[in-house]
Amino acid sequence: MKRRTAVVVALGAALALAVSGCADGASGDSTPSGTSLTGPIEVWVMGNKGPAMEAVAAGFSAETGVTVLVQAIPWGDVRTKMSTAIVSGQGPDVLQVGLDRVAEWADAGGLLDLTDRVADYPELQADNFFPASASTMSYDGRTMTVPWIADTRVLFYRSDLLEEVGLSQPPADWTQWQAAALALSQRGEGKYGMGFNVNDVNTPLILTWSAGGDIEADGELSFTSQQYRQAVEFEHSFFADGLTPARALADADLIAGFKDGSIPMFISGPYMTRSLADQAPELKGQWSVAPIPAQQSSTSLMAGSNLGVFAFSDHVDAALAFIAYLDRRDVQLAWNSTTFDLPAAQGALELLIGDANVAVYHQQMNSAKPVPITADWGAVAQEITRASEQINLGGMTVDQALAELTAQVAAI
Repeated sequence: MKRRTAVVVALGAALALAVSGCADGASGDSTPSGTSLTGPIEVWVMGNKGPAMEAVAAGFSAETGVTVLVQAIPWGDVRTKMSTAIVSGQGPDVLQVGLDRVAEWADAGGLLDLTDRVADYPELQADNFFPASASTMSYDGRTMTVPWIADTRVLFYRSDLLEEVGLSQPPADWTQWQAAALALSQRGEGKYGMGFNVNDVNTPLILTWSAGGDIEADGELSFTSQQYRQAVEFEHSFFADGLTPARALADADLIAGFKDGSIPMFISGPYMTRSLADQAPELKGQWSVAPIPAQQSSTSLMAGSNLGVFAFSDHVDAALAFIAYLDRRDVQLAWNSTTFDLPAAQGALELLIGDANVAVYHQQMNSAKPVPITADWGAVAQEITRASEQINLGGMTVDQALAELTAQVAAI
């Protein structure tokens, strides 16, 4: 308990310093005039961000007098916890919502319709956010959540190893990507050019977008387009040519391969920057990030988390004021300074692009797309992953796997 308290105090001090240093950022009371705040409010945050959220909540409480109770939910328990809350009507007031859960929880009746409420909060207007993030606010014609944390996927690469094989720049298109991977794989036994994780459902989507296609049209999902086929065939070429390890690669595998040089390129998100700084500090200055190489366009995934109000909340005004506080520019920057999560508010992220890596994330987010906002996405994602495994590890032909994928999705 003493250690946890110390962590919260340290984070609170860091947040206070960050907020006080943001003189050019929006700040001030996030509560509309005439709004009566009540409380306490309960906030569900996912993963290991409980101490950071408690530190932020302390600042909100100091401004408003509203007590905030924070509960951290392990990612693996989120669906069960939320299902129980919806059935019982007993849950938080504010909750973190992964973009792949917005439709699911809205359909289940767990999220409050915010359509007629967000207009009262300048911080919650759609034009504050990246277009792809803003598009996730609406489901079934209603505003159900508000962007909070932004994330995308970019190409991580060992710049020193690229230079070793005569390449001064990261690949910018698919032809250069394959050529770079081939050159890197020829450095010796056990050396690869790229690390593709077949368990990552986002890779086929990113490559489809890069090829100029999409898997969604007029609200329907389809995996029969020429661009989707190009995407899975391109990924499979790395496995067929021995340019990537023929197994699923978790983050720990990618970091280990990056450190020893066996996997000099892979796709990941901004969170990996901190992981590499913590686990591979000896590589400082020897790696960087680049936009996703383009076939037709450099388009990547817009991921991250939104914030919603639980449908059965008794403290809606206080909940919305807290969400607006979290999306305030100074608070977004303070959160980034302690968690390294990127702000969903464009104005906040633009203040961070003096960092070369953040500049790439910012560039990529301007052309990013979210996963389809559909209640069945979880089940569809499993089938996309299964098809990738069958093609790249199971020996199934692309024709067979895509036919099976199409049938399974139609059944869903």
